[in-house]
Amino acid sequence: MHIIIVGLGGIGRNLVRVAVQDKNDVVVIDKDERRCREVAMEYDVITIVGDATVGTTLEEAGASRADALITTTSDDATNLMITLKAKEFGIKGIVSVVNKEEHLKMFRDAGVTVFENPDMLVAKQLYFASRRPKVKDFLVSIGDGQAEGFELVVEENSIAAGKSLSELKLKDAVVVAVQRNGELIIPKGDTVLRVGDTVTIFARPKYVEKICSLFFSR
Repeated sequence: MHIIIVGLGGIGRNLVRVAVQDKNDVVVIDKDERRCREVAMEYDVITIVGDATVGTTLEEAGASRADALITTTSDDATNLMITLKAKEFGIKGIVSVVNKEEHLKMFRDAGVTVFENPDMLVAKQLYFASRRPKVKDFLVSIGDGQAEGFELVVEENSIAAGKSLSELKLKDAVVVAVQRNGELIIPKGDTVLRVGDTVTIFARPKYVEKICSLFFSR
């Protein structure tokens, strides 16, 4: 894939590393010459010192043949302008970091795939973990908080141990995966949970506490 990455802050640098490791053709745009120079010395990428809101800069980056553009700057107005320019070039995969939650709808309305500010995501994960310390991992909040994704481990003597999913009758929740002895299982209603299984669940927030109580030892 031909990928254009805009912004060489912490997110952008890590993104370059991931994209290069996956053997993509990567072009990086940043206004800071020093950042571009450092990345060019570390990775086999093309770097452009310039303003990605300007069409000629995107042309130089090969936007007309790009498969994806990802913008990671700390300014939402800049990110939005870049994504709209990218649309003019017909780039299909357009992704942007959104720094302020109130701007998410604006990006979505523009048809951009969005990722919330990582600092806010970490804050939400920390808060979730503090409220539910026995949950193995908080994955994501979706639909502006209308559902939460998380992982639970089936404990010994819990209600869930030895029960099928249909028997548990999880209200307003979906079990999307079960990990058992290194194997990933796509569960069905007759899937029986065993002690030690890691279960991935999406549920409405008001039902999370009740669901958790089924998986923890009584």
